[in-house]
Amino acid sequence: MEGAKAKAFPGQTLRRIREARGLTLKEVEAHSRRIFEVRHNPEYLLSAGRLSQVENRATLPSLYKLATLSHVYRIPYTNLLLLYGINAEESPGEQLTSFAAGGGAEAGKQSGEVGT
Repeated sequence: MEGAKAKAFPGQTLRRIREARGLTLKEVEAHSRRIFEVRHNPEYLLSAGRLSQVENRATLPSLYKLATLSHVYRIPYTNLLLLYGINAEESPGEQLTSFAAGGGAEAGKQSGEVGT
């Protein structure tokens, strides 16, 4: 089958990371419960079922859930964002300003809105 060695999708990579750390879904859930208790914010809580859905492409994790995984897996948050194509090191302000101006990157530069 062509493309059988395609690049891993983000959830598959998250599963590999979890397994490499010797963690079960339930153990990640237990760690996330401690984070939730410390931060007093249920958004950080990641159930075993929800993590399984993330790992199997059924759902995308929220930013809070990625923060939990970052802590549990001891991986920089920005690295997890990169799995989903988000480069936090780029300056999104320039891109957003140009698109808000209605014309893509070049229109934003020409209008003087970029980089202010």
